[in-house]
Amino acid sequence: MDLNEQVAVITGGAIGIGRGIALALARAGAHIASLDIDPTGNDETAHLVQETGRSGIAIDCDVADRAQVRRAMSEVLQKLGRIDILVNNAAIYIDTSLTTGTYDSQTREYERSIAICALGGYYCARAAVPAMQQLGGGNIINIITEHIKEGHLMTGPGASGYDGAKWVMWRQTESWAVELREHNIRVNGLCMGATDTPMLRAVSVPIAEAAMKCEDVGQAVINVLAHGKDGPTGESYLFGTTGTPREQSLQEIAALAPAS
Repeated sequence: MDLNEQVAVITGGAIGIGRGIALALARAGAHIASLDIDPTGNDETAHLVQETGRSGIAIDCDVADRAQVRRAMSEVLQKLGRIDILVNNAAIYIDTSLTTGTYDSQTREYERSIAICALGGYYCARAAVPAMQQLGGGNIINIITEHIKEGHLMTGPGASGYDGAKWVMWRQTESWAVELREHNIRVNGLCMGATDTPMLRAVSVPIAEAAMKCEDVGQAVINVLAHGKDGPTGESYLFGTTGTPREQSLQEIAALAPAS
């Protein structure tokens, strides 16, 4: 797919899935703005994007802070001139269980989980949509999780906050798609399983090593975008569920592309 001269904003772009998506879109021709609170990793992502021959900028931004999001999007427009694609990828997986820690620690971590993912996604969309309207259209991709699909419930200390935020993103995907259809802005979600990221390796190295790679998710984003302005909207695509061999996951990702 040719994304020549389009501009993509990716949250949580410093490492992992965010970086994989950034590089995939850059190789397809897009200029990239990566938003993250990790300045070292974010600068490295921007450098790797620049090595593809595209513009890459790193913007220090906590997406849970709506003022920082507004400033970051203004900087994107100032430096890159437009916003065609928004990928809401930033998230955090931390202990939000009801039976550990203290009241203060657990409620604080739950708030962080919801703020970074669900509220952050809303702030970024609200800031980016006017720029897309000026262009006559655009794309929002929400990075969700397989857990929101029936039969894929996750349990564990981080499930309540992480999955609660992802459930919000799922409904955002559906409702934004309806609202933004008349503005030619497509909104879709990716609901994949385990992916080899630093976040997953902190939980289980064996699962991470057998899982999809970050660049695979980048290809999934490319395949969804490839449907063009009249493509599906409001969809939450399930692929690469946990335990699926990577080869099968790649076949499922390939199936996301338009039929040739």
